Amino acid sequence: MLEFLFLRQDFVELAAQLIQQGHLCEAQLTLAERIQKQKGGNLLDIVVDLGFVDAKLAYDVVAQQSQTTRVHIATLRVDPRVAALIPYETSIRLKALALEVNQTTLKVAFANPLDLLAIDTVAQLTDMVVEVCVAPEKEIIAYLDEHFSSGHGVEESIDRAMAENVDHSKSWNSVDHTALDIQQADEAEAPVIQLVSKVISNAVRSGASDIHFEPDERVMRIRARVDGSLRQDVLIPKAMQSSVITRIKILADLDVAENRLPQDGRATLKYHHRTINLRVSALPTAFGENVVIRILDPESHIQDFKDMGMLEDTESELLHMAAQPNGVLILTGPTGSGKSTTLYALLKQISNLETSIFTLEDPIEHRMSLVRQTQINEEIGLTFSRGLRSLLRQDPDVILVGETRDQETAQLMIRAALTGHLVFTTLHTNDSAGAIPRLIDMGIEPFLLPASLIGVGAQRLVKKLCPQCSKIVEQPSPYRGFLARHAPEHADSPFWAAEGCEGCGMSGYRGRLGIFELMAINDAFHAAILRKEPSQMIQKIAVDNKMRTMFEDGLIKCSHGRTSLEELFKAIKTNDVH
Repeated sequence: MLEFLFLRQDFVELAAQLIQQGHLCEAQLTLAERIQKQKGGNLLDIVVDLGFVDAKLAYDVVAQQSQTTRVHIATLRVDPRVAALIPYETSIRLKALALEVNQTTLKVAFANPLDLLAIDTVAQLTDMVVEVCVAPEKEIIAYLDEHFSSGHGVEESIDRAMAENVDHSKSWNSVDHTALDIQQADEAEAPVIQLVSKVISNAVRSGASDIHFEPDERVMRIRARVDGSLRQDVLIPKAMQSSVITRIKILADLDVAENRLPQDGRATLKYHHRTINLRVSALPTAFGENVVIRILDPESHIQDFKDMGMLEDTESELLHMAAQPNGVLILTGPTGSGKSTTLYALLKQISNLETSIFTLEDPIEHRMSLVRQTQINEEIGLTFSRGLRSLLRQDPDVILVGETRDQETAQLMIRAALTGHLVFTTLHTNDSAGAIPRLIDMGIEPFLLPASLIGVGAQRLVKKLCPQCSKIVEQPSPYRGFLARHAPEHADSPFWAAEGCEGCGMSGYRGRLGIFELMAINDAFHAAILRKEPSQMIQKIAVDNKMRTMFEDGLIKCSHGRTSLEELFKAIKTNDVH
């Protein structure tokens, strides 16, 4: 929640700008004003909470209106000693974070740059001139929580649990854990409850996508996947393994007595006023049940193409495909390659009041305004194919099918495209060219594909070099010969690497970006599709038609200092590196 202290006249100019840019309409503003009259509050908070305006966009516009600078705390090296100039409790209350000191001037990020009382409080407290800038509240709170939050950590929770050595499973079953706030672990609660809450909250704060609870012979290992790589978190004594697994099962509404069969469940937790969805999978192993928690933040901001690393010409071509009145656009890649994120960004670009957009997803990872989203539930018979069949009776213009898994879904998708609908979907193939033989193998008649396919994209995720410690280096020798043979135009390009610093945890990387290829289907492909040519021939036709491959896209980003050759070669399979 933004908690801006906007007066009505302050919001008029902002609303006019948002309406002019197409981010808000008069009907949405009218509804927000009605809610304000009924419940109070300020208009900007309301339009953001209703999902009419993206919070990221709101902060950018507020920074512009207040004539301050918008900062991204995650990309800054904030000295904890500087941040400590404002006491933790005061920082939380004012939603303010001290960033840097320059003689008698203190640069402070505020969630609300128009809160003159907060600014004056900081000035009096520090006896310094305050330079105001704007940062999202969740970034400020996340930094403060990571560096200054008091309370028991994971290690303290383990010590308490071992010291008490009590089975708390009976009391857990009597507590309502719906939408449990994992930031409010009461000291009176069982230590194992605190332990699990701390592990999950630490993972959410670090941006992890998954948490792995892995039983071994003598210990239980906890690892978190951050930026695509598993990182060691903490080791749990074997004696606590059963209690930890039981706690997670209760959260996910699983059968705590069943440890011989795989189980899947879900949970909803609160983290800094945000709702976090968890997907929990338990699998029996030789040393006990292995549990993996997938973290989904449906309220997180949908990225723009540039934030994802998409080059301008690729973005332009993708948007051109999405502007077609009907057809199928497919994204391919392995699990975790960012296909859904790209499709969400695409929907964000094309959604408007004149377009009816529906999605079928498993799971729903982001909630979007103006988009009707349906959660697939195969346990009750709501499959992609059944959902798509019903959805076609809802008068859609654009349909997103989260994944094309079977023949019936593929056939319905093609039929929808041929009857005037625009369909986005994903397939699990290694590259763009592999999607066409895959669809034919799924039972699609080849003559239907040229008339329905608009384009096929493929992507991978690679780690981004840390901007604070990356620098140009001599081209690594293992790749010199390969580049000279296969990409001579890049053989002499500058390449980058990073040594590691405190900002990136000495890893040299921070965050991830995508590498892409986009194959536009045109007349050049028709004969090859009808002859059922293999993917290698489809790939050759695409390259002859000036398609930039994922490898070439990655090389451009390597030469721009956005990622490293090591990361590129990890993501793209090659048979001849040396």
